[in-house]
Amino acid sequence: MKINAEIFRNENIFLRAFEPDDVSVLHAYLNHPALTGRRYIPWSISNDLPLSRAQAEAILEKWAKAEKQFHLAVVARDMEKVIGHANCDWGWDPHCPHISLVLAPDYHRQGYGSEALNVLLSYLFEHTQAHNVGGGMNDWNQAARAFAQEHGFSESGTMRRAGLRNGEFSDWIGVDILRPEWQAVKGA
Repeated sequence: MKINAEIFRNENIFLRAFEPDDVSVLHAYLNHPALTGRRYIPWSISNDLPLSRAQAEAILEKWAKAEKQFHLAVVARDMEKVIGHANCDWGWDPHCPHISLVLAPDYHRQGYGSEALNVLLSYLFEHTQAHNVGGGMNDWNQAARAFAQEHGFSESGTMRRAGLRNGEFSDWIGVDILRPEWQAVKGA
């Protein structure tokens, strides 16, 4: 089945496959200090330590070979510039994919994240069998919690002491949104 690329576009952003030429921008924004602990990259690579260019290349290679998941570049249409990434993993159940969205800090609070999330959710709820889309964040990431809530996600569970930050335990907060909840938010 061929997917229409317009599904992954709106007025200000589009989602596309990563290309090898994207390694420099990926390397740059993943190393931004504001993303420490919230890069949402493969488990085998530290979410806190600085990344080498070779590690950024390895991330793109891993994403390109991934099965039962996709990793897309978030591109600002006005600049034709990669400003982040959107990931979706439905490995354990195609009805309940898990997503993450990361933008370079220079593009936070400008509406790009909301638009990328809306494009991603529209694709999942309108073109796949997903009936529940989940995600998560550390309990200290209040901005991500507020963002998820603003977009209709509910907190669905807590994994206690799931990580360390500054020598203290942190919890992982699971969030999800059901298809009817998304339809209600979308229609509002």
